[in-house]
This record gives sequence, structure tokens and C-alpha cells, in this order.
Amino acid sequence: MKRLLFAILATGVIVGGCGKAEKTKKESEPDQSVEGSTAEETEVKDAWWEKELEVYESTDLPREMTKDEKDLMRKPGEFSGDQYDEQAAIEKLKELPDHLTSEQYSEAIVKLVAEDYHEEVQELIKFDPTIEATGSRPDEEIDEPTVNGVHYAILLDASGSMNAQNKGGTRMEEAKSAILSFIDVLPKESTVSLRVYGHEGTGSDADKERSCASTETLYNGANDAGKVKSALNQVKPAGWTPIGKAIAETKKDIPKDAGSAIVYVVSDGIETCGGDPVKEAKQLAAEGIEPIINIIGFQVDNEAQQLLKEVAEAGNGEFTLANSKQDVEKYWQEEYQRLMRAWEKWQREGLKEVEAKQQDLMKKAEGLGQSVMKKSEIEFKHAEALHIALSKEGIQEEYDITNKVWNLLYDRQQKIWRYGYETGTKTWREAYEGGNKVWREIYYEGNNKWQEYYHKQ
Repeated sequence: MKRLLFAILATGVIVGGCGKAEKTKKESEPDQSVEGSTAEETEVKDAWWEKELEVYESTDLPREMTKDEKDLMRKPGEFSGDQYDEQAAIEKLKELPDHLTSEQYSEAIVKLVAEDYHEEVQELIKFDPTIEATGSRPDEEIDEPTVNGVHYAILLDASGSMNAQNKGGTRMEEAKSAILSFIDVLPKESTVSLRVYGHEGTGSDADKERSCASTETLYNGANDAGKVKSALNQVKPAGWTPIGKAIAETKKDIPKDAGSAIVYVVSDGIETCGGDPVKEAKQLAAEGIEPIINIIGFQVDNEAQQLLKEVAEAGNGEFTLANSKQDVEKYWQEEYQRLMRAWEKWQREGLKEVEAKQQDLMKKAEGLGQSVMKKSEIEFKHAEALHIALSKEGIQEEYDITNKVWNLLYDRQQKIWRYGYETGTKTWREAYEGGNKVWREIYYEGNNKWQEYYHKQ
């Protein structure tokens, strides 16, 4: 018996010794696992439900994103939208451990089926409801480029032929009367200059040099009919007709800060001083403010008509033949009627353009909001289906956990849906109100300008 007992003890010693040797050997091997973690824990950290969220980068945004908007910048899940595969998603869910919290289960489901909202979010943040009509205002297309800053330069022929009798008096008297009628209805903000030419000397050859050198500004300032009338009273028909020199000199009358200038030449004949009015008109029209030269030919013959037309065309203007004061006044009336028609056209086209742009912006705003709302509903539909599958597969059995997960998924859907609805509605309203504001501005400006020129006739 003693021998048997010894044998058993000896065996125990050998076995114990071998165990110690094995333990020593294992401790001497380098540790291949992550420090402080087991292999199982490392595998969990690399699991898909533990990975950090990937998000889209946002650029050139006019404002900082809200917390909710930042959350919607996450990249879509593997089974989002048309990629949804319920069975494959369930297989992924089977990989989840059974000790997760309701928040972790909910986030795991969202990671699989989250929709892509980033484009809509950025578009809604960048949404610009500004509406502008691109059509040029009439006063930028025809004879009165702007209401404010317009200078009217009137060049009056004071050659001896302007003393000829006409139906209502001399040509000069009728011209003066027509000019005053015109001045009286010009925009109050405009400036006016009155230059005469050929008003010195006589029509004799002896006085030609003196007369051809004569051109003078009698008035230059604010639109004041009384002062213009006083200046006109000084003018008496006298000598020759230096139209070219008068056109060349009139650039001195145009204020440097004038937005535009319209030059009206009132003459009863052609250049008689050897000047080149066509050349001078071209040079004046080439100035920075691009003045327009309109010529009113007062009782001129066919040859003079042709020459004066060339001068007007060189100055980007028009030639009008007038035989009486009534004809000159008719010319001014036609100018205003043309402006009335132009403003009416500008208003009509502007309103149409604004309405179209407003509708496009409203449609875009509504579409962006609806897209977010629709995607939130699709996402929740898929998430709810997977949530039910968790319970059926026995992965998530506790009632409290199951209920909380559903509530978290539902709350997410409601938050996203409200964002789409509220932000889309807000941008829609901004487009609607912005369009209405511009529409009203164009409508009233067109009406006011039309009435302004209507009452000037």
C-alpha cells in the first residue's frame, strides 16, 4: 500500500511539474493581443456596429449647420433606399451581441438603413430666394438712359435764317416756344444746358469768320424753366451755321457725373462754316457716357434733310423734320409716347419673368422639403421591419428594450420629417414673398413711369 500511495504522489508531482513548465513557457511568449483587451473585445471594437460614422464634408455654406443638420450629413447605410435587402440586413443584425442598450440597438439599425439626406440639407441651407428681373429698363434702351443723372443738352441754331417768318411767328420764336414746352415737362432731377451757335456777327462774308467761331452756353444747371426762358430771351438770329463746332463744344456742357446725356440740335439748315458735323457727332457719341444726338430739322430742304440725318445717325440718334411749332411739340409728344410704350413693355416682360422665377424657386423649395420627408418615411419603414426581426430572431427579447428601440427610431423619423417640412415650408414662403415683393416693385414702377410720361404729353 505504501508503494502504491507513493506512486500516485509521484505521478501528481510529475503532472504538477509539467503544468508549471507549460505555464512558464506560455508566459515567456510575446502578447499578440491589444494591451488591456482580450481578443474577443478587440473583435467587438472592429465590428460594424461599433465603427465611427462617416459623414459628408460640407463646403461654401452661408451659415453654420445645426446639430440636426450635421446628423443628416451622415453617409447612407448599406441597405438604404433601393439597396434595401431585408434578409441580408437581418443576417447582419444576428451579429449583434445580446447585451446592447436600446440606444445601441437603435443606432445599429439606423447604420444599416439610414437614407442619404446630405444634398437636400446643403441645398436648403444654400437656398437663395432672391429674384431679380434681368430686363433692361426702358430708360437704358431709348433716348433717356436714366431718370436720375440725365443731362439734356439743347443746341439752338441762331443763324440769320432762323429769322424767317412762319405761320406762328419767326422760326426762332416757334423754336423757343417748343423748347420751353419741352423743358417744362422734363424730369425734375435732370440737368439742362442751352447752347447757341451762329449768334454773332451777320450773314455777310465779312462777318463769316466771327460768326462761324461763335457758340456759347447761355445756361447750364438744374431743370429750371424760368432760367432757361431768360436765357432764350437773349438769343437773336444773326449769322452763319457752325453746327460742327457747336456739337464739338457741347461735351463741355455735359456734367462729368451725368449718367447719360441726350443732345437735341434744333436747326433750320446745314453746316455753312466748313465744319464736319458728322465727324464731330461720332466723336461725341464715343464719349464714356455715350450721348445720343437727336436733330430736329426746322423747315429744311431735301439736301439739308439728308445731311442732318447723317449727323443724327453718327450720334446714334434720330432726325425729325418739323415745319412748325406744332411739329416740334409733336416730336416731344412722340418721344414720351415711345417711353410710355417702352415702360409698359418692360413692366409686362418683367412681371412675366419674375412670376416664372418665383414658381421655379417655390417648386424647388417644396421639392427639397418633400424629398427629406419621403426619405424619412422610407428609412423608418425599413428600420421598423428590422426592429421587428430583432425580436423574432430572439436577438432583442426584453419588452422594455424593444419598446425603447421602436420609440427611438420613431423619434428620429419625426425629427427628420419635421425638418423637411418646416425648412421646405420656410424656403417656399421666402421665395413666394420675395417674388411678390419684386413683382409689386416692377408693377408700381412701370405704372408710375407710364403715368409720368402720360401727363407730360
